[in-house]
Amino acid sequence: MLRNQRIATRMVLLLLIGGGVVLGAIIGMSYQTARALLETEMRNKAGYLANATANRIETVEQAVEKIGGSLGTILELNPHTTEKEIYSLLRSFVKKNPEAFGSCAALVESEFTKNGYHVPYVYRKGDQLLESDLGDPGYGYQTFDWYTLPRDLQRPVWSEPYYDEDGGGVLMVTYSVPVYASHDRDRFLGVVTCDVSLTWLTALLNELQLGQGGYAFLVSANGTFICHTLRPGFIMNETLFSIAEAKDSTLLRNVGRQMLRRQSGFLKMIGIANNQPSWLAYTPVPSTGWSLALVFSQKELMAKVVTLSKAELEAGVLGFALLLLLSLLIARSITASLAKLEAATRTLGAGDLDTPMPTIPGDDEVAHLATAFETMRTELRAYTQELQQTTAAKERIESELQIARTIQMSLVPKTFPPFPDRDDFDLYALLEPAREIGGDFYDFFMIDDEHLGVVIGDVSGKGVPAALFMAVTRTFLKALWREEHAPGTTLARLNNELARDNDSSMFATLFCAIIHLDTGVC
Repeated sequence: MLRNQRIATRMVLLLLIGGGVVLGAIIGMSYQTARALLETEMRNKAGYLANATANRIETVEQAVEKIGGSLGTILELNPHTTEKEIYSLLRSFVKKNPEAFGSCAALVESEFTKNGYHVPYVYRKGDQLLESDLGDPGYGYQTFDWYTLPRDLQRPVWSEPYYDEDGGGVLMVTYSVPVYASHDRDRFLGVVTCDVSLTWLTALLNELQLGQGGYAFLVSANGTFICHTLRPGFIMNETLFSIAEAKDSTLLRNVGRQMLRRQSGFLKMIGIANNQPSWLAYTPVPSTGWSLALVFSQKELMAKVVTLSKAELEAGVLGFALLLLLSLLIARSITASLAKLEAATRTLGAGDLDTPMPTIPGDDEVAHLATAFETMRTELRAYTQELQQTTAAKERIESELQIARTIQMSLVPKTFPPFPDRDDFDLYALLEPAREIGGDFYDFFMIDDEHLGVVIGDVSGKGVPAALFMAVTRTFLKALWREEHAPGTTLARLNNELARDNDSSMFATLFCAIIHLDTGVC
């Protein structure tokens, strides 16, 4: 299809097609490269942010563990601490450690338990520190995990999240430390605790810069949502596995298993909370067995790539327009000269060799082509003039040869029958030279009423020399024949005459006979 188009059109189309392919390839490669770089940056950023946040939570937990350990050590060393002293001690610890929501001492044997106090508790409420006694039989703290687990396991324990109405009325987790008698490690004295409000953890996660559409959540050691910045209703009501079951997502189940195994990872998946394509980064919080997850919106990340691609596309379109203008200028610079050459060659083809070819400036192929056409025109004109002269000369020679042929043919008899008054014999002859003229000839004549002389000859060579030699031979032959009347002596004298001054060494072959008409004897 392009073959039928003009050179300028083909050049522009091919340049635009080639430029479009290159531009598309560059934009595509740039898009893929930018996407890969952004994904790598997102992976690194997500991993760094997740680890930093987990470490921040870990730092708080370690501080809480130190508080609990310190309280336990003090009570172990001072088993007879009074009620007032314990409250003062708890108040001092909570006040100095803002990450702690509250602290209590559930002792089974102490000085103040004799007065009916069992579990002194100090907790925050706004900017105030309040005191409470959790030893009410209706509260039943002896059945709570924060009390039974450290007692039975004989080691400090982080509890699962729970809502404690009597202990501050907030959602919290508790770090519990068993207390033993300093002089008898088998003698269990009770449990001291330090509570951490999950509201504080949620506020911490809300401070993270996850971008529009991003969110974070924290799950406990059994997969229960402890914090969720986008779906607060998930907290203590859903687990990773219940969400996976509702979505029928095998991928989410596998992620949940890895998070409970305290593994780290980064993957692309459909968002847990908003069903949008997202990247999920997760990492464990070592002290508690929890796992932190950060979710980033793929759409927001791709928006940067799309913006970059649009900017490249706009630049590409501008470059494409410049390429179009440039290709048009190049095509015009070439085809304008070619159009002049085309018009001149049409004139040349029509036979006008006097019109000069256009002068093309420069030293490129088109200029060389114009020079070649001008040289061809000059040579054609010279050749035409020479051909005209040659043709005229040839026509003149052909005319002369035709006259010579006429003269040659007039030298031989051409009237038949030659002797119409005789009916005793018939005689016919035909001469057809290979060229216009030649050296062949024949002749016959009556010697007397009873004898007929016949001569047939062929001169060596062809053309004009042979014809001239034939005319000389025939002239000598007829002259000598009248004198000798005998073939032998006639031909002998003829041979002598032809050999004299014959520098060209031409010769003639003759057949000569005298026929007796009555007998037919030669």
